Amino acid sequence: MQAHCKTKPAARVLLIEANNMGKWVGTTMPYEVHIPPLGLMYLASYARAALPGLEFRIVESSLSSPDLSSLEDDSPEKDRLIRVLNEFQPDVVGIRSIAFFLEELQRIASLVRAHSDAKLVAGGPIVQAYKRRLFQEVPELEIAVKGEGEKVFANLLSGSPLSSIAGLLYRTDDGVVENEDQLEEEDIDSLPFPAYDLIDLDEYQRQLSYAYNHRRQGILLTSRGCAYHCTFCFTHWKGIRLRSAANIFEEIKQLHDQHGIEDFYVVDDIFNVNSKRALKLFDLIVAAGIKIRLYFVNGLRADITSEEFVDRAIEAGAVWFTYAVESGTDEIQRLVEKRLDLEKAKRVIAYTQRQNVAVNISTMYGFPTETRELAQRTLDWLSELPKPSLLPYHFCLRFFPGCEINQQALDAGWDPARLELTSRFSYNDMPLGTPTLSKQDMYGIQLEYHRRFGLSNPAAVDGAVRTLRSIGYSDTEIVHMYSVLKRKVIHNVGDLMTAGGN
Repeated sequence: MQAHCKTKPAARVLLIEANNMGKWVGTTMPYEVHIPPLGLMYLASYARAALPGLEFRIVESSLSSPDLSSLEDDSPEKDRLIRVLNEFQPDVVGIRSIAFFLEELQRIASLVRAHSDAKLVAGGPIVQAYKRRLFQEVPELEIAVKGEGEKVFANLLSGSPLSSIAGLLYRTDDGVVENEDQLEEEDIDSLPFPAYDLIDLDEYQRQLSYAYNHRRQGILLTSRGCAYHCTFCFTHWKGIRLRSAANIFEEIKQLHDQHGIEDFYVVDDIFNVNSKRALKLFDLIVAAGIKIRLYFVNGLRADITSEEFVDRAIEAGAVWFTYAVESGTDEIQRLVEKRLDLEKAKRVIAYTQRQNVAVNISTMYGFPTETRELAQRTLDWLSELPKPSLLPYHFCLRFFPGCEINQQALDAGWDPARLELTSRFSYNDMPLGTPTLSKQDMYGIQLEYHRRFGLSNPAAVDGAVRTLRSIGYSDTEIVHMYSVLKRKVIHNVGDLMTAGGN
């Protein structure tokens, strides 16, 4: 289907988060991780402010239209998204996704086109990663929004000519046209808060959160972009922009007072890139006297974190810290341009571990030029910390389209087809091996990690369970968390603790 150069204003817009959370956790466990689709909630709130009268619906494909190919054709679980399409009759269907979920985007686009004539628009990081190629991969696709989407999508919904809208790609009879980039919003405090009224908070509370607990979820994106340039990371933002502490606090207070949310999950690339802003936010929370829990679930940069930051974060309600380390070797730190000061990182992680909070340490193996000796040194670096990571975050590196590390791997002699293949793997899939780190060595690193620090270490599991209980996790939440992590159903915490990682 070809996109016309002129479009009419939309009245009804269906937004779909295309994800396959079973693939994300690499399992068919009955428990999955689902977080409110924040990007779509921002799109809707911005468009409603710019174009009053627009009607929106938001659905998540894993919740509203899971791939239930094994069920009978007349199963009621099969037609939930179809029912929304038939009842709502949208003029525009916007589908957001990431490169990891390309197959899910393809499936949902096909389903939508089979049951609706709505204009089909794609957005999210997958557009910036694939650009024109996305239109080949998804033949139903008419329009795509690249980069920051609020202004671009609102202009599209207003009926503006496609050729006049910066930030668009669209299909024509002559091929795919790519317009110039849309300038990003400099003052992100000016953006309306995400549209929580468009999601079912009770449904998300029944799912596992980003921190593997069942809570009424508040998702906080307090910045856009990153000040660093790690080659393995993908971002479609061109720089970093920070929300003010006052603006973040206003959102927290609103969600707390209006929706009864007490658990807030911070999903910034690096929340503590500006310590003064972070400390001001903690002061505002403490001064207001509201009792909340903060989870830094994505990544704090350890070598710019201070003991004061840790103490004041905990005073404001922080119970969960995640430090992104990646490698315990200076050689790999230089290769991927992260350049973390490993000694400073070790000191602040150790300090945080001595507090009564959850501390996660994200590490990886399988970098270009990494040998068994270098991969082993990361494990040895971890052994110098007082405790293991609460969650076993030692990943085999994946190579996603649009990341600079792909070229680094090609320059090191890697097979291009194998690079492409890794971007489709679950994080739990077995590694393939690299020119400098064999499959056998990769297995060995993975097994040693879990024997020393992870799921095969009864003491590590027991310590994690005790920490989780101390910060308010119920035994049900712990059982569900470890069922996902171990990819088998755990029936009770006693079995988990006595069995260790078996």
